[in-house]
Amino acid sequence: MTDVDVLIVGAGPVGLLLGTQLQRDGVAVKVIDKMPGRGYFCKALGITPRTLEIFEDLGIVDRAIAAGTWLTGVETWVDGVMVPTRSMRVPDKGLPYGSLSLAQYETERLLEAAFAQHGGRVDYGGTLDSFTENGDAIDVALTGSHGEASTVRCKWLVGCDGAHSKVRSALALSFDGDKYPQTFALADIDVDWPCPRGPMYRFEWTDPARAQVSVAAVPVCGSAQHYRLSMIVPDEHASSLANDVAPDFDTMCRLLLPSLPEGSRLSSMRWSSVYRVSHRIASAYGRGRAFIAGDAAHIHPPVGGQGMNTGLQDAHNLSWKLAHVVKGLAGPALLDSYQAERHPVGVDVVKSTSAALNAVLARQAANPAMRETQLLISYRGSPIVADLWTDAHPEAPAPGDRAPDARGLTQRFVGHERRLHEYIGRGRHTVVGYVDRAEQYDAFVDGCRALSMALPDAVAHVLVTAPGCDVRGYEAMTTVMDAAGEFAAAYRARGGAVWVVRPDGYIGWRCGDCSGGGIGSWVEGLGVGIKN
Repeated sequence: MTDVDVLIVGAGPVGLLLGTQLQRDGVAVKVIDKMPGRGYFCKALGITPRTLEIFEDLGIVDRAIAAGTWLTGVETWVDGVMVPTRSMRVPDKGLPYGSLSLAQYETERLLEAAFAQHGGRVDYGGTLDSFTENGDAIDVALTGSHGEASTVRCKWLVGCDGAHSKVRSALALSFDGDKYPQTFALADIDVDWPCPRGPMYRFEWTDPARAQVSVAAVPVCGSAQHYRLSMIVPDEHASSLANDVAPDFDTMCRLLLPSLPEGSRLSSMRWSSVYRVSHRIASAYGRGRAFIAGDAAHIHPPVGGQGMNTGLQDAHNLSWKLAHVVKGLAGPALLDSYQAERHPVGVDVVKSTSAALNAVLARQAANPAMRETQLLISYRGSPIVADLWTDAHPEAPAPGDRAPDARGLTQRFVGHERRLHEYIGRGRHTVVGYVDRAEQYDAFVDGCRALSMALPDAVAHVLVTAPGCDVRGYEAMTTVMDAAGEFAAAYRARGGAVWVVRPDGYIGWRCGDCSGGGIGSWVEGLGVGIKN
């Protein structure tokens, strides 16, 4: 008898996102966390455009925007003068979302509320002691918040339990890497200074008395003075700071004020921390019926705000695959693609952020680039994507790429424009077709039926028509017209082409000519829909 489908260890952002998506998709989930309750520390801050798209899928993006503040750019100041070549502005157009500063405790609050909305509840104070895989289940020994022992049987176990993950350790997965020798300090604090609100600031000096210190300031929603300040602590001060003891207000003032603009004043410190930065990657993201995600799988320097976002996207990738397997829509082999798709991303993030921190230490920091939006992450070459469009435009989004959005779509009897992303995600595969002649319609319907038979109740259908191409209605699909031409431009579309967009918003399959047989072959070959 199985108590729960999936047991998630850790109720940080990664565990909460995974639990929410699974619970929404009809999977029985239990989430435990050793902490007695949610924390209120301003640890991770930056939310990338790609993560905001995931929040949109969950229905919480507007609440996240309301609880955060937009980052308008990055400014580097040297000796009190802004350096244009090391500064940049975030464009307010051209991206699905900008970069949002959102305190981690707000991210957790929003995700826990979404988890509760779908019937979930976090068991705080619960500790994982050990687990044993027994055939088609895992028996997990737990200690409750009052010291009581219990055993939970689950089909799958996921460790979202941080850098010191018990799940990773029990799986005997190595965590290769090292620790930087520098000591870092953080303070969640109010800053009274003349700097305009909006950008993230980096302050550097060539004065020998303070040249070792580089301070970064990121705005936090709440008041015009609320910032999180971080710095590399000079060696002569680092030895006096204990890693396990939060520096007091006077200590943080002594460390920070010499490197801030003249006349700056600090007050109302809410939280502070001293820590060391590591760069490590797990040898694998799971074994058997147990997986790891987030900091349990990879840790790296905080440059560019990639850490929490990468973990959230681990969960987004794993959730739909677990849901399909638990519900019998696919065999366990589908879960092998989690390692195949996400481990290379983790390796890349560890390498790139380590290189970026080395550049900061050398005072050669590069500006945040398009790659840090995380919109360019691709799973091309994954074992569960396939491409049958042999003569597609070379710049067209291919299987494994994030499915671009397209605006300016019109729908009969709807008085406002629609977006393609309104119809993608929510735990479903979406068949997206494009027709410019009515005779292409039947082939698209044939393809839709093929995927619906393989994945019942987990498929949506969207037909995009070229302007002037009228087709008959079909209640099982949404039909929209590409009135602005954005879809054809974004996808380099031609009449008769079709794409299957996975529940995580990535293209899984495409073909220049839709047919039920083509989609059926993809489903068969990849094991999706095969209940082994």
